[in-house]
Amino acid sequence: MASLPKDSSGTSTVKIQIGETEHLVDTHKFPYFKAFLNFQENSGQNTTTIPKHNDIPFFDIINYGVVHGFRHFFRRMPVQLSDYHTLCETLEFLTIDVLAGQTLHGIMKDLRKCKPDYDEFDGTEIRGEKSLARDAAFRLLYIFLLGEFESEVRDSAMAYNTALFVVSHPGTFKPRTREMVREAFEERFLVTEKQKKGLDQWPISDLSDDDCTTEEDSDYLEESDYAYWSSD
Repeated sequence: MASLPKDSSGTSTVKIQIGETEHLVDTHKFPYFKAFLNFQENSGQNTTTIPKHNDIPFFDIINYGVVHGFRHFFRRMPVQLSDYHTLCETLEFLTIDVLAGQTLHGIMKDLRKCKPDYDEFDGTEIRGEKSLARDAAFRLLYIFLLGEFESEVRDSAMAYNTALFVVSHPGTFKPRTREMVREAFEERFLVTEKQKKGLDQWPISDLSDDDCTTEEDSDYLEESDYAYWSSD
């Protein structure tokens, strides 16, 4: 078998044909493909210059999001929760460690980092980490769809708080993100009337918005955080 075609920089990026399309895949970020290529090379199954793999749903989107940040899934995916089920199941199949050991509490901490802070010594503002928070929003959707909870009844209040945080921060999380997180929460948990009213206070605008974001997006529409820790 010919040696695997890598890019000219000598990194772990390898060209692979997936379905009918060729992709540059970083095998450090995709351990599944590292194992796949090692198996093909060791078994002598592939004698072509470019390794071939069966089609993988949404792989062009997955490849971009895994490399550049999970937040990009919201920009590129169709606004259908069924498609996010397929996306998350495919990420699991590809052994992408989306949660990296995080629970709802850890995800909430990352979501809250979107808000600015202040240096306790000189009082200067520290800009919020919005990219981190937007990546955490996808982890939240993922844990709603595929995660395991010790008690869905007991954990539902925390799940509601995290979902409400995303839905109620339109300056950080754009319409597609907020809609998909809400739908995933409502599909997974039994939503009380009080929780539904809380979510309904934050209507979601035009979903045709591509969720394009910048680090400087304003949070001028956001309310204080005390409400997110109320019970159901």
